Amino acid sequence: MFTITIEDQNGQVADTFSFDQGSYVVGRLDDCDVILPSNSVSREHARLFVQDGRCYIEDLGSANGVIVDGQKVLKTRDLGTASQIRIGDYYLYLEYKNRSRLKDQDVRSTLFIDSGNEHHKLVRINDSFAGEEFSLSEQENTIGRTDDNFILLSDTSISRQHSVIYHYGDLYSVEDCGSSNGTRVNGVTISSRTELSSGDRVEFGNVEFIFASGEETINPANYAPVASNNQLATYAGFAVLLLVGLALGGLLVVGLFQLTQQDESVAEAADPLQTRVNELLASGEGHLQGGNWDAASAAFDEAIDLAPQNEKARQMRDRVAQERKGAELLARGEDLSEEGRHSEARAVLLEIPDGTLASQRAEPTLVHINRTVTYNLRTEANRLLRRGDTDLVEIHEKLTTVLMIAPDDQEAQNLIADVESRMEDDGIEFEPFAAN
Repeated sequence: MFTITIEDQNGQVADTFSFDQGSYVVGRLDDCDVILPSNSVSREHARLFVQDGRCYIEDLGSANGVIVDGQKVLKTRDLGTASQIRIGDYYLYLEYKNRSRLKDQDVRSTLFIDSGNEHHKLVRINDSFAGEEFSLSEQENTIGRTDDNFILLSDTSISRQHSVIYHYGDLYSVEDCGSSNGTRVNGVTISSRTELSSGDRVEFGNVEFIFASGEETINPANYAPVASNNQLATYAGFAVLLLVGLALGGLLVVGLFQLTQQDESVAEAADPLQTRVNELLASGEGHLQGGNWDAASAAFDEAIDLAPQNEKARQMRDRVAQERKGAELLARGEDLSEEGRHSEARAVLLEIPDGTLASQRAEPTLVHINRTVTYNLRTEANRLLRRGDTDLVEIHEKLTTVLMIAPDDQEAQNLIADVESRMEDDGIEFEPFAAN
C-alpha cells in the first residue's frame, strides 16, 4: 500500500491518505482528488496513479512543474518505494508499506531509507566519464544533448533528441529518435523499439553504457577494449619494424660518435640519469591518474631533485597541486548537493580549476544543480510577485541570478522585464539585466 503525507507551506501535516490502486488528480480545483489550495498550484497540476503495482506521477502541464527528490519531472516518473514530491508550496511524502508493517510508521522519517535500487540504470564505460550512473526512474527516459532531456549527454555525436528508454513494470526497452549517429544494442544498430536485458551494451552515438539492475555493481575496467588477433598481428609487425629501425639507428649513432670522436663514457654516464628521471615522470603520471596525490608529488619532486631544469617535472608537480585542490572541491560540492544546499554546492564546484580531472567529473553534477537552482529561484520569484508586500529588489536579484546561469530561460526573461517595468514605475533604482 502507498501512503502520501501532505505538508503545507508552514511545514505542518495537512493530510495523509493511503491507496493501492487507482488514479488521483492533484490540483487547486475543488473537483480534484487531492486539493492543494494555493496559487502556486495549477488548476489540475499532476496525476498520481498505480500501474502494475508501481506508483507513478505525471505532470499535467503545470505552470511550476513537479519536483521529485530535487529533480524536475519531464513527463511521467516512477516514484519507487519512497519519494519527496514538491508541488507548488506543498511537499508530498510518498512511502510504500507492506501491510505487515506497523501502521503508525512515520512516512517522513523513513523517506530516504530506500536505496533507489529498484530502478535499472545505465553505467557509462570507455571514456573519461566511465563509471557515471543514470537511474532510469521515469516511464520515458529521454536521452539527448539538450537540457529538456531526462539524461543529458554533452557529446558531439549525440543528437538533440537521440533516444528514449521506456520503463513499464519490470520491462525496459530502447527506441532511437531518428538520431544522426544511431543507437546500438550489443553492437547492432536498432531500427525499432528493442527490449533491454541486464548486461546489454547500449551505445548512443559514440557514448557507451552498460544496462544493469539497480543493485548491480559495474566495474568499467571490465569493459575496456581488448585488441583482436588482427590488431595484435598488426602491432607485432610494427614492433618488428621498430626494432629494425632502432638497430639501424643505433648503428648510425655509433658511426656519428666515431666521426665526431666524442667520449662515449660521458654519454653512458648521462643516460642512467635521464632514464631514472623518465621513470619517475611515468610513475608520477600513473599516480596522478589514480588520484594518489602524495605519491605523484613525491615522484615529481625526486625528478626535480635529479634534474632541476626539467620543465615537464615542474609542470607536473604544479598539476598535482591543482588536481588535489580540484578533488577536494569536488568532494565538498557533491556533499553539499546531496544535503540539498545547491547554491553553496554550485559555488564550490565552480572553484574547481579548469582542465583538471575533477572539472570533467563535476560537469554532470553542475548541470543538475543549475537546473535545480534556477527552478527554485524562479519559483520563489513567482511566489514573491504574488504577495502584496513584494520586494522588487529581492525578486530582481533572484531573476538576475537565474539568467546569469541560464541566459535562455524565457520565463525568467519575461518575469524580469515585468519586474523592471514595475521598478521604473515605482522610481526604484536598479541596473537593467540587459546592461550586465
